[in-house]
Amino acid sequence: METSAARTAFRVTFSDYHQDPNDTDVLRRAVTVHADRLTFDNTHLTLWLTGTEVGHFSLDIIESVHPEADPGRQRESPEELRARYPKMGHSWTQEHDAQLLARYQQGERDLEALGEQFGRKPSAVRSRLAKLGLESLG
Repeated sequence: METSAARTAFRVTFSDYHQDPNDTDVLRRAVTVHADRLTFDNTHLTLWLTGTEVGHFSLDIIESVHPEADPGRQRESPEELRARYPKMGHSWTQEHDAQLLARYQQGERDLEALGEQFGRKPSAVRSRLAKLGLESLG
């Protein structure tokens, strides 16, 4: 029997930020897991690759699971990322901290919207809020 060499992956999106299963120092809102089979029990989703468990997540924290469109896709280059996030890699200024604090105190919690306003990735906004003591990371 011939086996497929095609790579398969699933994007697992969480309802909130959770610890990366491969790096305990990182919080993620989603992970891509290379797997060829999914199984469910009453409380967990398990992902498998050639008979080996490669991911195990509580159903309580999962927002969605879908096949990755192209698991072999190239990541964006630094130039492409900087075009989308012009302030990426730049230090936060006191003025930007004050503006971020004001938006947060006005009730803005959408990290995507805040990221657009400040020219930064949503994860950078989340990290800055945490550094300012404003956003729970757990």
